[in-house]
Amino acid sequence: MRATKQPTDQIRGIAEILAFTYSPSDLSRILVEHTADETGHCRGCQYPTKASPVWPCPLWEIAKETERIRGLPESA
Repeated sequence: MRATKQPTDQIRGIAEILAFTYSPSDLSRILVEHTADETGHCRGCQYPTKASPVWPCPLWEIAKETERIRGLPESA
């Protein structure tokens, strides 16, 4: 797992909105599905026309920041 870093303003802004709309189980599912594969790319981001992003992907970072904002216990 990559070292913890400060979220960008964009990640934080999106996470603040999702903190009121996503349930803890929604966030948990995102964090479980968006993990690193053996090459260091995101398993959850599968695109037919381009390579998956390097993990952690933006969706994982948003879900993780949403958990932090909501004060949920750490997962994934």
